[in-house]
Amino acid sequence: MSAGGDPRDRGRLVELVSQQLVGSERLMVGLAWLSPGEVHLLHHHPHADEWYYIIRGSAQFTIGDEVIRGEPGSALWIPTAVPHRIHNDHSRETLEFLWGFDRPRLDSVGIVWEE
Repeated sequence: MSAGGDPRDRGRLVELVSQQLVGSERLMVGLAWLSPGEVHLLHHHPHADEWYYIIRGSAQFTIGDEVIRGEPGSALWIPTAVPHRIHNDHSRETLEFLWGFDRPRLDSVGIVWEE
């Protein structure tokens, strides 16, 4: 599955826990990868909080007005409606991270592209 549905958006993701897969009623969890140079475009979710946990690689994460270097072991919180973006600015390593929402389905999260 592509990262976000916009053809300019990059990355790959899989759902691990969701209403569709396991009957979850309150959360969704997945795994994602961004290859070197790929960008998950600036966007926000009007109906859900989101989080990331970096497993491998590093990248530049923009969350609201803050730019953060995410590295293995970093946990990042994105409150509802806060714009966020990921740029794997590393030249050789794929970024691998867990992601999750406080909603059980992607169609209940909403996505508003900002770039």
